[in-house]
Amino acid sequence: MCGGNGDMLIRSRRLYFVAVIISIRRCAVRRYPIAGRNGYPMMKRLLFILGCLISTTVSATLNDGIKAFNKQQYDAALAEFRTLATVGNAEARYYLGIMQKDGLGMPQDKGRALGWLKKSARQGHALSNYQVGKMLLDGDGIPQDVPDAIKWLTTAANAGIEPAQMELATLYYDGNKTERNLPQALIWFEKAAQQGNPQAQFQLANSFFKGEGQAQDDQQAIQWYQKAADQNHTEAQYTLAYLYMDGTRIPQNYATAFHWFEKAAHAEHPQAQFMLGYLYDQGTGVTKNARSAHEWYLKAAQQGYDEAQLIVGYMYFAGKGTKKNPQLAEEWVQKAVAQGNTKAQKTLDDIRKAKAQ
Repeated sequence: MCGGNGDMLIRSRRLYFVAVIISIRRCAVRRYPIAGRNGYPMMKRLLFILGCLISTTVSATLNDGIKAFNKQQYDAALAEFRTLATVGNAEARYYLGIMQKDGLGMPQDKGRALGWLKKSARQGHALSNYQVGKMLLDGDGIPQDVPDAIKWLTTAANAGIEPAQMELATLYYDGNKTERNLPQALIWFEKAAQQGNPQAQFQLANSFFKGEGQAQDDQQAIQWYQKAADQNHTEAQYTLAYLYMDGTRIPQNYATAFHWFEKAAHAEHPQAQFMLGYLYDQGTGVTKNARSAHEWYLKAAQQGYDEAQLIVGYMYFAGKGTKKNPQLAEEWVQKAVAQGNTKAQKTLDDIRKAKAQ
């Protein structure tokens, strides 16, 4: 108990010291505005010493606040950030804005949060620029302002903030909240992709593959699909697998196709699960195995993929890779019919005729 009270006392004294020192320095600067240039060597020295004291104390206080924030000790973090934010520390203002936006250690107030984040952003804090832009873009708890949001996001994106780059890329690509601008979208997708964002890498790969907004380039497309797939982007894994299996645009490689289908299938991608079942069914890129084929087809069917539901129904009917079960066969084929699968209706009729005999 004493230890905790002692820490609080140290923090309180440190925060008080910061406020007092900053006040003294501001007063000195106002009273002796030319002290740093000539005629006041002692004042110049005093201002330098005060600056060092402020820097050291602020740094220690800010670090304590960040540590408390990361440990979800929001009351302690708030105590550190509030004074520093009041005296103009950009990083403290950023954290205070985030805490007020999300209601961490204080009542949620998005209007006040925006105020703190704007103050920090105007001091050049890049993440604050992103947060201001995102809040204005979403209009969550504050009035939406897309043109202003784009300005803040652009400042953050130009400072290298990858989520801001991705927001801009998506905005310009979709064209839902602003006019569609494919060249701008590709610029920001590429910047985010270069920083390792897997969705940006996937989008960039798509643009190279389709020749959308730039010259078609299969080599670049595969390179970016590969980067995204290596980061477990399931759509990239599935696309890469399909391209290797198809062999139209790149050299066919069934083993590589199987590898990427398997990765995506384990990530619950239904089409990948279906294709993995197909590869086991046909013995393509892997040893033929009807039981494994049934298992993967079934996983895809359970996720509502109608082609898989049809094949699972057939496999239960024929006893392929599993025991014969006419009842389950009918149920699965009915699911495919209900989704509008035209091929499934004939299979369903055949199953019912066979059951009636």
